[in-house]
Amino acid sequence: MTPNSVPKAARPRPKAGWLLLLALAPLVALLCLPPGLFAGVSVIVPSENTVVGQRILLGDIATIGQDSELDKELAELLGKADLGPSPLPGQRLTLRRQQFESRLISSGAPVNDARWLIPDTVTLIGTGQDTDPSEVRRIVNEYLARTEPYASGRYEILSVNSASPPSLPPGAVEYRFSAQPSSNPNYLAGTIFFMVDGTEAGRLRVTAQIDLQVAALLAARDLPRGHILSEEDLTEGLAPFTKAKGALTQVSQATGQTLKVSIRAGNPVHDRDLERTFMVTKGETVTIIAQSGGLKVTALGEARENGALGQTISVINLDSKKSVSGRVIGPGQVEVMF
Repeated sequence: MTPNSVPKAARPRPKAGWLLLLALAPLVALLCLPPGLFAGVSVIVPSENTVVGQRILLGDIATIGQDSELDKELAELLGKADLGPSPLPGQRLTLRRQQFESRLISSGAPVNDARWLIPDTVTLIGTGQDTDPSEVRRIVNEYLARTEPYASGRYEILSVNSASPPSLPPGAVEYRFSAQPSSNPNYLAGTIFFMVDGTEAGRLRVTAQIDLQVAALLAARDLPRGHILSEEDLTEGLAPFTKAKGALTQVSQATGQTLKVSIRAGNPVHDRDLERTFMVTKGETVTIIAQSGGLKVTALGEARENGALGQTISVINLDSKKSVSGRVIGPGQVEVMF
């Protein structure tokens, strides 16, 4: 027996308190672990993601996993967590981890029931509806189709120039085009206003080159200066706006008048090209000719106004003293229908 040895019967027994602590130690350690360590739902947030829509929903920017079907309800609930308004299309929103966690808590989601992996910063990029560049040409074309002088003429869009159309937030999209006033309809400039759910969401400046042809009275053949025009000399058609601006449009506007200039076939006839040639003058005694089928009746009348060939004027029948309207068909001759 050594000096420090103690007989077995004399050794002290461990106290019951120590045994209890040893038994509870695993449970205490478990309680000290981070919340959600053994949860069946995991949430992984990437450092950068895009956002579509007007609100940031956790399910749209993070990967939410579940260990079993029992965790499905919790996963769906977390996916609906609203983290606030989305950045506008094309803009970025950067949140530090603490800011991101604060938004999670404010959403009211059961954040402590899941395992989380959140980076130090989270960057969200706003995206929306992209407008096809071909839509810009269509919008311009719709404006031209309902606007004069394009609507009554014939036009071709040669080119459309603009920046890239804006990216729009989700919603029902409408367009409105506002043209800049111009004296040259072959050049169009204006602004497209993009409306989403009735609210303006973007603008786009647009210019376009247009080949416009408008209604005009044209020479049916080469016509020399001094020529008195007849219906056979003229035709109604279309001509480039640059040539046809201010041109006459109806054959009756020029028949019986004398050309002050020569006009090539196909070119527009303007009022400035004509010299008034009256075949009937006001107060002149004229022959009134009335015919129907094979029956022809003549009478004397007095012109109440000047008249060129083809024009309709008022005359007084000298026998009946009645006023009638007739078409000038020659020098001193007016034809009426009955």
